[in-house]
Amino acid sequence: MSNNEMTQPDEFRHVTDEEVAAAIAEDEAAAAKKRKSAWVGKVILLGIAVIAVAIYFAVPGVHNWVNSVLEMFRTGNFSAMRQFIAKYGKWAMLISSLLMIFQSLAAPLPAFFITLTNANLFGWWQGCILSWASSMAGAVLCFYIARILGRDIVEKICTKGALLSIEQFFEKYGKKCIFIARLLPFISFDVVSYAAGLTAMDFWGFFVATGLGQLPACVVYSYVGGMLTGGAKMMFMGLLCLFALAILVILIRQVYQASQAKKKEAAEAAGEVYIAPKFSWRQFITKAYGSAFIAMTLSMMLGKSAWLNMRINMGWIFFGLWIIITIIFYFVKKADVGIKFTVANVIINLILQVILVGTKGMFITPASRIREGLMLSSNVPFRLINMILMILAFIGLVLVVVMNLRARTKDKDAGTEISVSEA
Repeated sequence: MSNNEMTQPDEFRHVTDEEVAAAIAEDEAAAAKKRKSAWVGKVILLGIAVIAVAIYFAVPGVHNWVNSVLEMFRTGNFSAMRQFIAKYGKWAMLISSLLMIFQSLAAPLPAFFITLTNANLFGWWQGCILSWASSMAGAVLCFYIARILGRDIVEKICTKGALLSIEQFFEKYGKKCIFIARLLPFISFDVVSYAAGLTAMDFWGFFVATGLGQLPACVVYSYVGGMLTGGAKMMFMGLLCLFALAILVILIRQVYQASQAKKKEAAEAAGEVYIAPKFSWRQFITKAYGSAFIAMTLSMMLGKSAWLNMRINMGWIFFGLWIIITIIFYFVKKADVGIKFTVANVIINLILQVILVGTKGMFITPASRIREGLMLSSNVPFRLINMILMILAFIGLVLVVVMNLRARTKDKDAGTEISVSEA
C-alpha cells in the first residue's frame, strides 16, 4: 500500500455495500425500537386511564370526592375551595398540588381558583411557589401525554403541512399565547400545553417559555389576589380579564397584519396593486350582535349535558363562544351581512332557544348564563338581568338597522355621483 493511500482521509475512503446495508439496518432497528416504545407508552397511558375511570365509578368515596372538586371548579366558590384544602391539615399542600395537576389534565377547569386559594391559605409567597411548581408539573404531564398519544394520530387526520403551520405559529407567537392563556380564566391554559405537545416544539423550549409565562401571573394572583375578598376579588379578576383581552386583541392584530403583508407581497410579485380592506364598524357591530344569539343557542345546547354542567362554568362558555364566533365571523370578509341577515338570525335562534329550554326557560336560562359568567351574586334577580338583556337587544337591533340603512344611503349616493360623472 502506498503512502498516499495510507494517509488518505476517511471522508475520501470508499464505502462498501456491506457498510451501507449495515447502516440501513441500524436505522431500521432504531425506528422499530422507537415505534415499539411509542406503542408501549400509549398502552401504559390507556391502562392508567381505564384504571382511573374504573376506580371513579367503583369506589363511592372517590366518586363523591371528584364530583365535589368539579362542583367547586364549576361554581368558583373560593371559600369552599379553601375549606376543602384546609381540612387536610399537614397534607393540605399535597392535596393542593394534586388538585392543580388534576385540573391540568381535566381541561378546561380553571387553575386560578387554586392559585388564589393557596395564597389565602399558605401566604402569598409560599402559595405562589406551590401554585407555580404544581402547575408546571401539570403542564409537563399535558405536554408528554399529547406527545405520546397525539402527533402520529393528528398527522393521519390532517396533514404534516397543517402541523407545520401550527409549529410556526407557536414559534412566532408561543410565548404570547402562553401569557394570554394564563391570564384569561375562560381560556384553558392546559389546552396550550396539549397543543404544544402535538407539535415538534422542543421540550426545554416549552418548559422555559411555560415557566416564564406562568411566573408573573402566579406572583400577581398570589400577592394581590390573596389579600382580596368578595367583590374586590371579583373586580380584580375582571381587570385582569380586560388586560388579557387587550393583549389578545394585539396578538390578533399582529396575525392579521402578517397575513395582509403576505397578500401584499404576492400581489406585488404578480404585478398587481393590493388594497387592504378597511375596518368596518358597521360589519363588526352587526356580526357581534348576531354572534351573541348564536353563542347563546350553542351554550344552551351544551347546557343540556349534565356532565358539562357539573364541570364547566356555562356562563364562561357563552362569553368565550361569543368572542370566538365574533372574531371568526368578522374576518370572513365574504359574509357581508346586513338587516335581513340580522333579523333572520335573531328569529331562527330565538325559535331554537324556545325549542331547547321552553318558553319559561327563556326567562331563566339566558339570565343564568350571564349571572354565572359574570360571577354575580345569586341575590341578583333574573328579572333584573332579563330587563337589561331586553334593553341591550333592542338597542343593538336599532343600532344595526340604523348603521346599515346609512351605509345603503351612502352607496346609493356614491352610485348616483358616478353615473352623473360618466354622463
